[in-house]
Amino acid sequence: MSRQQPPARNAFTLIELLVVMAIIGVMIGLILPAVQKVREAANRARCQNNLKQMGVALHHHHDVRGCFPAGYYCQLDRTLDVADTTPGWGWAALLLPFIEQENLGRQINFNVAVEDPASAPVRMTVLPLLVCPSDRETGLFTVLDGFGAPVADAASNSYAGCYGAGGEIADEPDLGNGIFFRNSRVRIADITDGTSNTLAIGERAALFTRTAWAGALNEGTTHVTPGAPTDSTAVEDTPTQTLAHTGSHTLNDHSSDPDDFFTPHIHAGQFLFADGSVRPVGTAIDLKIFQALSTRAGGEAVSEDDI
Repeated sequence: MSRQQPPARNAFTLIELLVVMAIIGVMIGLILPAVQKVREAANRARCQNNLKQMGVALHHHHDVRGCFPAGYYCQLDRTLDVADTTPGWGWAALLLPFIEQENLGRQINFNVAVEDPASAPVRMTVLPLLVCPSDRETGLFTVLDGFGAPVADAASNSYAGCYGAGGEIADEPDLGNGIFFRNSRVRIADITDGTSNTLAIGERAALFTRTAWAGALNEGTTHVTPGAPTDSTAVEDTPTQTLAHTGSHTLNDHSSDPDDFFTPHIHAGQFLFADGSVRPVGTAIDLKIFQALSTRAGGEAVSEDDI
């Protein structure tokens, strides 16, 4: 009589299953950082392209109107009150005709405040150009006043115009030594530090503080976004909604306030310079160098190696 063969085994043992799971875990651990690195590189490229398009728009605005747009537009009879920004339309709104958003721009009545219900269709439009793909907490949000009460809903902005170095934007909205401030009309000829050495627009992520791209809503403020990577609990006044400065904190400082620049990228933020170029600025940059880059006519000497 022939001996019967044992039945074929068609299942894993527990040990084999654990080994396979361990191998898969190791492979995921090796692949995931590479995938994240590729994704972040793509996000950086898109962010850089956003700023590059803004640079083209800034120079087109300069060619057509003889100057860069204002940090935000405020009626002259209201400038005695630094907290009054009415009507408040900001640099991004003033660039709409130059970023292929003519139809949206034509909807703006620049004599009507940004926060007015009539302006809602514009200020609540999300513009992909003004959203960094690495940023979080973007999209529609509620602008709050200094007491935490709602002012109006608006679409966010991942970028801010450079007010300059030092000084408190909310206290001296007209005195920015950068390219953007209240009712500013800065020309290329005014940038004696050199356009390649002067910041124009930089990242201020919504994950850090949410601001409306449309402008500075009257009575609106900038608050630290819940969960933001900063120790600050500061609430900054109305003019800071479209503007950021290089004050006492360098880029992504752990104590950064809402009127500072802040990048969602690792190690370096993306900045548009006044010559239209987009270059990274490292989070380890020396504060004095960062401040020198922020002024339009400070007379500082900055080399490429310092950035």
